Amino acid sequence: MLLPLLALRLAPAAETVQLVTYYDYVPWFVPGQPALGLNARLASRLSEMSGGRYRFESVYIPRRRLDVLLQEGKLAMVVAWVHPRFFGDPERTRYSWTGPLMNDESLVVSPRSAPLEYDGPDSLRGKRFGAPGGHRFPDLEPLIAAGEITRIDVPQIKNALQMIGAHRRLDFTVVDRSTLNALKHEQLIDLAQLHVASRPRTASYERSILVPLGRPELYRFLQGAVDVLGSDSSLLAPLSRPPDKQAGKRPAQ
Repeated sequence: MLLPLLALRLAPAAETVQLVTYYDYVPWFVPGQPALGLNARLASRLSEMSGGRYRFESVYIPRRRLDVLLQEGKLAMVVAWVHPRFFGDPERTRYSWTGPLMNDESLVVSPRSAPLEYDGPDSLRGKRFGAPGGHRFPDLEPLIAAGEITRIDVPQIKNALQMIGAHRRLDFTVVDRSTLNALKHEQLIDLAQLHVASRPRTASYERSILVPLGRPELYRFLQGAVDVLGSDSSLLAPLSRPPDKQAGKRPAQ
């Protein structure tokens, strides 16, 4: 009996890797219920696929804090559901990037009572733009800096949609199609009061996993795992309960 016990003691423990999202809203993350949301589902799948080598932990980190942590490079972490342009890495040289987990597109949403049709950033001049603090919009930044678009930070994207639906202070927001679809059950968001511009703000883009440089083995594992998960439709299946029921339990921010 000693040999099996000794082998058990000597077996290496799984390395904990934080699977980070800076989206604190559905479908990615459900505050107060960390086992729900696509990020938690992905963390569970990746842990299973690693065969005990890694234990992925779903974590929400605000974007500003995440940028600091990535710069410091002190944590074992990867960032899910993102694209190189979100991190100023169009040449894919600052970080390693896996293949796509899914495709998405960015939409311009305005009040149905005062609808906007998007025709490039200039079509948004003179408008009030609601967006979660810390989120970046490189195509709109020059107009924001020049004062030609007024940016108003909100806690979450659903707050911007609520304000637009009530036609209070905001003329438009930017929301990904995946998020808008997930929020359609939110009690406080009336999609009938919202107008989605016929032209998306961006062409379809891929959401992948960012891996800090210097982690080639972790990157190879994730690249192989994403290749397999790309054909698994259950990964992106809708949440098991309507988001409005989940959101009602969330703690104060």
